[in-house]
Amino acid sequence: MEYLIEEQNIVKKDWRTIKLSFALIYPNVYRIGMSSYSIHLIYSLLNSREDIVCERFFLPENIRYPASQDKNVNMGRIFSIENRILLKEFDILGFSIQFENDYRNLLWILEAAGIPLRTKERSEEFKEKGIIYPLIIAGGPCATSNAMVLSEYIDLFFIGDIEPNLNEFLDLTIEIKEEFVNLNNNLEVFRKINGIFIPLIKNNCKRTILINLDESKTPLLQIKSIFDLPITNRKGGKKQKGLAFGDTYLLEINRGCPFNCKFCISCHHNKPFRNKSFEDIIKTIDKAKELQKIKKFTFIGSCVTSHPNFIEICNYLLKNNIEFMIPSIRIDHITKRLIGILEKGNIKTITIAPETGFNNLRYSIGKKISNEQIIEAAKIIRNSTIKNIKFYFLIGLPDEWENEADAIVELMTVISELGFEKDSLKVNVNPFIPKLNTPFQIYTDYFFKANLMSIKSKFEKIQNGISKIPSVKLKIKNIKKIINEAVIQTLFSLGDIEVSKLLLDYYHYGATFGALKRVVKESKFSFDTYFEKIKEGYGPLPPSCSI
Repeated sequence: MEYLIEEQNIVKKDWRTIKLSFALIYPNVYRIGMSSYSIHLIYSLLNSREDIVCERFFLPENIRYPASQDKNVNMGRIFSIENRILLKEFDILGFSIQFENDYRNLLWILEAAGIPLRTKERSEEFKEKGIIYPLIIAGGPCATSNAMVLSEYIDLFFIGDIEPNLNEFLDLTIEIKEEFVNLNNNLEVFRKINGIFIPLIKNNCKRTILINLDESKTPLLQIKSIFDLPITNRKGGKKQKGLAFGDTYLLEINRGCPFNCKFCISCHHNKPFRNKSFEDIIKTIDKAKELQKIKKFTFIGSCVTSHPNFIEICNYLLKNNIEFMIPSIRIDHITKRLIGILEKGNIKTITIAPETGFNNLRYSIGKKISNEQIIEAAKIIRNSTIKNIKFYFLIGLPDEWENEADAIVELMTVISELGFEKDSLKVNVNPFIPKLNTPFQIYTDYFFKANLMSIKSKFEKIQNGISKIPSVKLKIKNIKKIINEAVIQTLFSLGDIEVSKLLLDYYHYGATFGALKRVVKESKFSFDTYFEKIKEGYGPLPPSCSI
């Protein structure tokens, strides 16, 4: 469970001088966690306070579920990266939860650390044996969308942006710790803080919103990982993959999305759409450059090209001989001028998300972009030095036609005929996952047992059709696995307290789709019955959490 990783800009504090210790946990492997802007931001916010120490934890590579059955685990011996402190010695364990498929990882980390998984178990052990466990909290997109599935295991949730209430929470926690020692038995005092949901109390809670994004200060000295050194995982000798964004500085420029696509959690859970001011962004760039050598900036935001000064920001970086990276681009934002700027920034690949091959379906999901616009955007890219395009499509959308697969293949055929080189068009296809608190939260139709074959058939049609197009590389390996994971993700995305209880057995049985089927059989739970309940509008719309 040890990683030979050399890092720059980490914070190490003397524990004798602090009042509160915070374990910041990303429930996935290091290379994924350290590519998350949230980790850098929260780490900076916490360690900016002299009375608090924050240290990081990640999931080891190549684990087995449950942790108690993993022969490579030395139970109870989970250490922080900074000072090698045991996880269970921290006052607070804070999980940043970005994906439903990481729920099993959260349970693995708790079990491997020797911490009872359920909130009630931890409370009972204190009452019966006097054992004090850390306060366990969680935040992130999954917590904001639906806290119910993890409500048996997490003491309290942050719903929405963390900046407005973090310091109030920390101050109150320090006060409670000094008076009562055990934080878990005093959860009710946190109900007065806006944006905190406490499952045991079921308090009313509204999402917190940071209206002025300039108030969220970009971490200036971000942690940089040096991967030139040998990096070993638990099996030894295997070099670990690099970070998703590589050696780059993460720069948030906006939050939310202005386009309101009906399936997207970003625009509905992060509304309203907010931009950082141009002045604040330029000041951040200048300060960051003064403090360290930066080769490349990566823009963070769901729709970075919607920033009114996006071109000016890019030009400022180019003027200072700094390259940049961007996430996906809104298709109707692609112009010759924009692509010209991105060429100068040494961008190698443009990522776009047509979602579907049909205009009508694309319009119905809130994305008012035509095939003609997509093709025109591809032409502009083809005539540049960038050449490579990554496409994201969804299948299983509401009101989708049976020939959706054919439409995707046809669209990619037309684009390939523009003259792209072999494998320069990379296509990703994923099943649509309904998310709670979005307009499409009740559309579970394709996850009924009778309809799963339709999803499989569409995947196979796309696979067969695109395999005949030399310039297109399709990233689909195991269709059955993709569909099974989509079923799990949908169940956890829309889950209520009943699903929360299923989660534990699913984890203990090995956290696979086969494990879930075993749990469903033993508990007499029915996917179809549950998804029908969601479809009819009787799903887990927790009144305690208002988006």
